[in-house]
Amino acid sequence: MDFSEKSHSEILTIADPIMDNIIHGSNKNDYEQLSKDFSIEMFKCVPKEEFERQMAEGYEETGDIKKERGFLSCIYRDSGVTVLWKGYFERKKGEVLAQLTLDEEDGEIKVFGASIG
Repeated sequence: MDFSEKSHSEILTIADPIMDNIIHGSNKNDYEQLSKDFSIEMFKCVPKEEFERQMAEGYEETGDIKKERGFLSCIYRDSGVTVLWKGYFERKKGEVLAQLTLDEEDGEIKVFGASIG
């Protein structure tokens, strides 16, 4: 898919439900929900054990990730797109950057990078 031909609105139609899955999976400590749209590369970078380690380390300080977020921009790449939002944690004051990098793998849109912090 050539993301550069898509408007921000069209990209958000794809990206928002994927980010919702990531937030919901993180908040419920549900790796299957979190990773349902992961690319093969993301599964290598964030295996279940790493997810559980990160959750154990940071949850007490930050609490849940709030679903509320504000769209900032899309960064178009040679292949794929990175979507940026400002987001919030339940216990951590201030805004954080949420990012999601999407690309195509085997004919499906998959997550190649994701972070909230």
